Amino acid sequence: MPHWSTGQTLEDGKYTIQKTLGGGGFGTTYLATEKPSGKLVAIKTLNANHQAKPNFTSLQNKFVQEAFRLAKCRHPHIVSVYTVFPEEDLWHLVMEYVEGDNLADYLEDRGILSETEALRIIGEIGDALSYLHQEGLLHRDIKPQNIMLRRDNLSAVLIDFGLAREFSTGYTQSLTSDRTERYAPIEQYEKRGKFGAYTDVHALAATLYNLLTDKLPPPADVRKECNLTLPPPQQYNSQISDKVNNAILKGMELEAKNRPQSVKEWLSLLNPDTLQTFSFNTVTVDLTLPGLKTRGFLRHRAP
Repeated sequence: MPHWSTGQTLEDGKYTIQKTLGGGGFGTTYLATEKPSGKLVAIKTLNANHQAKPNFTSLQNKFVQEAFRLAKCRHPHIVSVYTVFPEEDLWHLVMEYVEGDNLADYLEDRGILSETEALRIIGEIGDALSYLHQEGLLHRDIKPQNIMLRRDNLSAVLIDFGLAREFSTGYTQSLTSDRTERYAPIEQYEKRGKFGAYTDVHALAATLYNLLTDKLPPPADVRKECNLTLPPPQQYNSQISDKVNNAILKGMELEAKNRPQSVKEWLSLLNPDTLQTFSFNTVTVDLTLPGLKTRGFLRHRAP
C-alpha cells in the first residue's frame, strides 16, 4: 500500500512530499510543495488501516465523493479544498495548509482562555458549522485538535473532515467507533443513533467547556450508564458568566431532543455582546472546472 516519504513526487511531479503532518483513525496527512507556485499544501489519503480493509473500494468512493462536496464549500473558517487526484490507485485530497497552532496546543501553552477569546473562536467555528449544515454536511468530530488558529491573526479554521457525512436531520446511522471520547454525544455511541445538527452542537459545547476550564467533560456513554451529572463549568472557573455556563450545559444535554437543534440556536444562548456577527459571500464551485479533477473517481481499485 502506498505510503509517501520525504522527496517523493506525486501527480507527474506537481507535488513534492516534505513530511508527514500526522495521522488519525481515518487518514494520513502530508505536507507538500506544489509546482510551479512553490505553495505549501496539505495532502490527505486514507490511512494504511483503511487501505487494508476488504471494503476499501467503497470507503475510497465515499472519501472522494465527500471531498468533492467539501470542495464546493467556501467559508473563511473552513479549510479550503483544492482538488483530488489518484496516485497508484489511491486517491489524494489536496487542501490549504494552515500555518499556525491547533487549538489544543494553544490551550496547553496558555491555559484557560478568557471568555471573550473563547467565544470569539467558538463563534467563528459555529458560523462555519452553520454553513456546513446548510450544505447538508455534518462534521461529527469537533474538538480542539481539529481547529487551527492562523499564525498571522489567530483566526479559527475548521479542519479534518475525516468523519464528515452528508445528512438529513434525524437520519439514522449504524454504530461506528469513529468518534472522539468526551466530545462525542450519546448518539455516536448508540447502535442506531439518529444524527443531526445537534450532534455537532454537543461537540462544540464540549469544546467551549474545555477552553474555559482546561478540563475534559466525562464521556457521554459514562454519563448515561452511571447516571452522572455533568459538572458545571463554573465549578472549575468562577469567572465564567451564568449565561455561558448555562449555554454549555444546554448544548451538552445527554439526549439530543433536549439540546438546541441548530448551531445558530445554541450560539444565541451565549452572550451576544462577545460574539462576532459574520457576513460572508458563499461561492458555488462548478466541479467541471479545470481546478477540480473529476475523472473516474468512482472506478474500482485495481486488483
